[in-house]
Amino acid sequence: MKDQKKLLFKIAKKFDGLSKIEAYDLTHKLETLLFYASNPIDIEDLIQIIASDFNSTDEVDPFHFTILPNGNFCEFNGSNDWLHIYKENKRILPNWTIFNTYYFKTKYAPLELIKLTKKNLLENVQDTEKEKEVIRFLKKNRVAKKDMVTNKLLLLDA
Repeated sequence: MKDQKKLLFKIAKKFDGLSKIEAYDLTHKLETLLFYASNPIDIEDLIQIIASDFNSTDEVDPFHFTILPNGNFCEFNGSNDWLHIYKENKRILPNWTIFNTYYFKTKYAPLELIKLTKKNLLENVQDTEKEKEVIRFLKKNRVAKKDMVTNKLLLLDA
């Protein structure tokens, strides 16, 4: 137990100066990284996972939960085999469609939560097998366009 306390203290020192939200976000990224890591943990394996594009994984982010730097939570909105989309829960603004802000994670960057914009999406899938599909979709649709019947983002079907 004493060794665990020493290790926890050593790790906690790395959080010095961060806001609580940044620390929670970093902890979430570490959790996701450890989900993909082998057992026992090997630093070379962790470096490989961080540098890789996660092509072999089935899940982009198995936890479906994240906190934004502004303190708002994001709820899981939908996914496909390469993309997870999250919707920001705003505490102050009403829950109207015009105030919706979406974020995404891809298997190409599973530790990053990125605001869902045309530019960000294109940058994230650049030089991947999904690039042509995404470009075709964006020529026809807005990035956050929804199906009128199912209320599902059309991007998830691209």
